[in-house]
Amino acid sequence: MAKFKMKPPKSLRGRLKDVAKNHDFDSDKALMEHFITRGLKVYGASEDDDLDAQLEHVVEEQGYSGVDELVEHLLLRGLRAYEEAEDDPAKLEERLRGLGYID
Repeated sequence: MAKFKMKPPKSLRGRLKDVAKNHDFDSDKALMEHFITRGLKVYGASEDDDLDAQLEHVVEEQGYSGVDELVEHLLLRGLRAYEEAEDDPAKLEERLRGLGYID
């Protein structure tokens, strides 16, 4: 996959930074990439395609109005998974595995 160049929506930047810091991601951009690539995988996008092609495929297949809506949905889904985490690390791991964020 090509180098990740997307910028997060302004409304989510603070939340991405907080979750990245609290869960040992290198940066908010790394967290954003994680949420998007994992989310695309859940939707069945081909990992052989570049990011733009994967996004367009999921937009077409799932009926999103556009890439921006899809990206925002994937980011919100990921943020909720990490922000609403259980105090029990085993439950957090189980939840993240079930949502496809970890293998």
